[in-house]
Amino acid sequence: MSGVTSPVLDLLRERRRELGIEPLSGTLVRRRSLLQRGALIGLAVVGGVAGLCAVVLIQNAVVRSRMAQLEQVENEAAVLQAQLTARQQNLKALSDTNKTLVDALTSGRTSSALLAELQLITPQGVQLMAAGSSGEALILKGQAFDPFALVRINALLLQLQRSALFQADGVKLTKVERKPARTEDTPTDKTAAAKPLEPGPVGFEIQAPFAPLDPQQQLDLLRRLGSVGMAQRLQLLRQEGLMP
Repeated sequence: MSGVTSPVLDLLRERRRELGIEPLSGTLVRRRSLLQRGALIGLAVVGGVAGLCAVVLIQNAVVRSRMAQLEQVENEAAVLQAQLTARQQNLKALSDTNKTLVDALTSGRTSSALLAELQLITPQGVQLMAAGSSGEALILKGQAFDPFALVRINALLLQLQRSALFQADGVKLTKVERKPARTEDTPTDKTAAAKPLEPGPVGFEIQAPFAPLDPQQQLDLLRRLGSVGMAQRLQLLRQEGLMP
């Protein structure tokens, strides 16, 4: 008979009753709905995982695209930096060349400007024997005559300290010595001893560090010392923009 339902074999029926659990037959009646519910839950989980994977893939693609853009920007920045470095090196080389030229043409220590300044400040009774340079300082060698030879040397020191060409606190006397007195033989009496005529001059050496001068100070100094040619060169270089 088709309408008759086969009995359900439940070996744990008694135990179910003791525990108050629904009989197996009742559970089997609802198994279709349970299966549908489980299938829906499984589909929801699978869909959620698939959606999460899709989001991760999309984010990964976006990150890769941004990384490619950043890499391109870094490459362009490296090229620009290399170009900037090369231009800075060229500018520095040009600036160094111009500075060397300007210093050679406009330095107040050279030729007529220095000689004119020394001529103006050298006191009477002082003779300059040699002038040279040691690093950034002028080295003067000379001699002073009596009377008051030491006073004359001190006057020269003060004049050098007041000069715009030199650093006042660096001017110093590095060497001083009395030279032998001059003598002559008496022509009428060859047996007589030679007698001194006058004391010998006082030799000296002075060190005077050059003072740093800006272009306007150099120009004023050259004009004051009558170095017209050097002043004109300095003025021309300033007009051409080779110096401030």
